[in-house]
Amino acid sequence: MNSKALAWRISLFAFGLGTASPTALANWTLNIGYHNPVHAQLGVNLLYWSDQWNFEIGLGWIDGQAEVDDDTNEVGRDDDRIAVAGTGDIDFKYRFGRAGFAPYLQVGFGAGTSASVGDNTGAAAALGGSFAGLGLMLGKPGFYGYAAYNILIESEDTQVQAGLGFDI
Repeated sequence: MNSKALAWRISLFAFGLGTASPTALANWTLNIGYHNPVHAQLGVNLLYWSDQWNFEIGLGWIDGQAEVDDDTNEVGRDDDRIAVAGTGDIDFKYRFGRAGFAPYLQVGFGAGTSASVGDNTGAAAALGGSFAGLGLMLGKPGFYGYAAYNILIESEDTQVQAGLGFDI
């Protein structure tokens, strides 16, 4: 094994230990949401739970492709690559209360990223698709439900969002 591969594996192992520690997971919850992230039918979200503020990052979909061009007779055309793309959103919630029943204000924006390796190597990340809304949080970090009504700023469309979450 070469030194780069060993360093990569050690780094990955250390990252895994760090994210699995109780300190790293403190105040984080996992939730499954309908239209959360916005524009996704169903999404998976990590929500940081503080006193009255929540920070949330979600994944709405992920897609991967692999292409192999076996036609070696075409001059200048070689499209061998592996690509992956995903979209989600990032948002902040301000809860108007600390009890198990708290209305909240939410603002956020969509996020996307993609990368490909091979003959057309590249990577991209983008933020956009801002939204704002009002919602209701029921429960505590151990187990909670939420529902919100959002306005998608650029398209002036509206969307209902709902989900269930639990402490991790």
